[in-house]
Amino acid sequence: MTTVALIPAHNEEGSIVQTVRALQEQALVPDRIIVVADNCTDGTVLAAKEAGAEVYESQNNTEMKAGALNQALNLVLPGLADTDLVTCVDADTLVGPNYLSEAARRFGLDPALGGVSGTYQGRKGGRFVGWCQRNEFSRWGFDNRNQRGKTVILSGAASVFTVGALRRVIAARAEQTKGRGRLKGEGVYNTGTITEDFELSMALLHTGSRIRNMLNVRIDTAIKPTWRELHTQRLRWDRGINESLFMYGITKYTHVVWRRRVLYSVYVPVSFTCLALVGFRLITGLGYQPNLFWIGIAAIMMFQKAATIVRTRGIWNAIGAFLLLTELPYDTFLQATFVRSLADGITHRNKKWR
Repeated sequence: MTTVALIPAHNEEGSIVQTVRALQEQALVPDRIIVVADNCTDGTVLAAKEAGAEVYESQNNTEMKAGALNQALNLVLPGLADTDLVTCVDADTLVGPNYLSEAARRFGLDPALGGVSGTYQGRKGGRFVGWCQRNEFSRWGFDNRNQRGKTVILSGAASVFTVGALRRVIAARAEQTKGRGRLKGEGVYNTGTITEDFELSMALLHTGSRIRNMLNVRIDTAIKPTWRELHTQRLRWDRGINESLFMYGITKYTHVVWRRRVLYSVYVPVSFTCLALVGFRLITGLGYQPNLFWIGIAAIMMFQKAATIVRTRGIWNAIGAFLLLTELPYDTFLQATFVRSLADGITHRNKKWR
């Protein structure tokens, strides 16, 4: 089995060495580690070479991360067998030492498995907004454990694929151009979407591959240190997921995500309305007198906030999350970002990877 690691990087001089080192220290060391330098204007290329990685510099790429990876994959895939592995790891992400060895073991046990990822944690920094993101990532890990690794979305931060699964995606996209398939785009990644990881997950599922999250593999990824950067990231995620769902329609693989998005679309205006009514009564002096029903609902929410992170974040962070108002600004911010993504999607405004 040959294993190739691709690291897409745009001006990642400060983090690229650590990412390369984490791959070099794997229990199963990749045969090739290739930094895909996309329109870099800093010292990323030199730092990657000094760390011992190969470097491929994208050529006239205007399609961001997906376009750069497609260029590199077009060069790498022809020399690999269907059973070989390709991993794509973001330049600000550190993978645990068992990341590739565990992936290889899983692929060996399940021939239908096409892609795997791990359970990822947020790295330090960002003060309050960073703390909230780390709690959020921890809750995603809680959900993964409840689902026993079953998933419909592989993390774009770090995932491993079999070459055979990627070739089936390429073939299905080629069929679509002839009017005989549903997968749009060309190559492995669809450059027409701004959430290429979610769309590729859908493409893998719709071409017969299974995907899983490895619960015993940790992936440490950078958090967004400011509200502005977080807004930009989540705006892209929300809009890209919505567009991919409309692209594929309702299928046996997308219906779970569709259901979650519809429920969230109902929850957001209800949440805003409740906050507005409570705020109005407090500001006007009418007061607010909660009854036992709403006290019970609040108690359930407080317990859920704490219980879902105590295992991975510890008791003190769980106590902080238990105070219901602690994460309320963060949740409200994400809800507002979701509304903005819907508005931008409807009006076709501001569609770019950023």
